[in-house]
Amino acid sequence: MASNYRGLYLVGNKAAGKVTDVQVVDLGGSSISIPLTDYLNRGVRPNYQSLPWQEDVPPKVATPKS
Repeated sequence: MASNYRGLYLVGNKAAGKVTDVQVVDLGGSSISIPLTDYLNRGVRPNYQSLPWQEDVPPKVATPKS
């Protein structure tokens, strides 16, 4: 089954290792932040500790259509 999202990323203070939210980005590029407590309480997978930090993800570069 195809996923409905493009990425899950950690949001917070990376230097301090403090995660506050999980950023969810859908296939259309829209995004929403979910508080980490909600992410954990809902039992969402994957485990938040396996997600990359939002600041570590290179921005997507739009490619012109021919």
